[in-house]
Amino acid sequence: MIYKNLEAVYEDYDSFLIDVYGVLYDGKKLYDGVLDILKKIKDSGRRIIILSNTTFISEVCRAKYSELGLLDGIHYDQFMSSGEVFRKTIPEIFKPTAKYCQIFSKNLSIFEGSDLVEIDIDRIAEADFVYVGIVSEPGRSSRIPIDELRTKSGKRINLEEVVRTPVDEIAGLEMIAKTLELCRNYQKKLVITNPDILAIESVDGNRSPVLCQGGIGEFYEQSGGDVLYFGKPYLPIYRYVDRFLDGCEKTVMVGDTPWTDILGGNGAGHETILTLTGISGKFLSTMNLEELDTSDKVNKLIREISPLMTHKKMRNYSQIPTRVIERLA
Repeated sequence: MIYKNLEAVYEDYDSFLIDVYGVLYDGKKLYDGVLDILKKIKDSGRRIIILSNTTFISEVCRAKYSELGLLDGIHYDQFMSSGEVFRKTIPEIFKPTAKYCQIFSKNLSIFEGSDLVEIDIDRIAEADFVYVGIVSEPGRSSRIPIDELRTKSGKRINLEEVVRTPVDEIAGLEMIAKTLELCRNYQKKLVITNPDILAIESVDGNRSPVLCQGGIGEFYEQSGGDVLYFGKPYLPIYRYVDRFLDGCEKTVMVGDTPWTDILGGNGAGHETILTLTGISGKFLSTMNLEELDTSDKVNKLIREISPLMTHKKMRNYSQIPTRVIERLA
């Protein structure tokens, strides 16, 4: 059964972990009605933690979304990003004064206050790890769209097959392939604080799926490289937010992506709700199968497409949600 929205089922839970992109926010604005349903849930005494796979620290995220009307204390109790969890756990993971270098764009705030030492990429041999920043098109600030990628022989690559294709065989990703080859030659571990393979972003005015750091990680692992992830679907981020769930007995993870939100929530022992917006909505819209109804398409997404989009080390875990809703509000 597919429910219309979260209002139909929220009373079954006392606490919520809710994704941002594709659930509350479409990349430009908040979806209609989300502020009202969040306030209603919070006013009922239930707890809401926004759980995002962004590399930005939580303070930056709170400020960004407050400009859109999403307010701490009114619509949610905590905003936790994967970047924030990484920053807070640095002392537990790395030795003091460990050296690192960054590839692609740099993330300065995530290392602020740590004793880690940044070095230039030309000294990569000395690095204890390599941090993967946001990937953009060469010479531009926009992300790399991946819905029209082709192999170097000209064959179009389906969206769900992008990270199953060796990066050095994909036309237009030569810069990425060269950078990953450098890291692999020096046998460096990549650290990725956004495990998402793709996100829906505005590119030249169009809403398009773009490559995220999790996709870079998949390319690297496919070629034998080692990756350390922070964020959904990996258990540490869920265990970190457990401290904010004291007294809660039934928590549900709400998200639009089976291979991160749903897989991660299931693995953490929570119930899960898949929204048919954002990533799920994008994949459903590409299914030109008139003979299938929405339920059949959702089943195809979860059982056939999602395993192809799941990180190699997580493929044996369940991606089947407890419930499905059309949208949050």
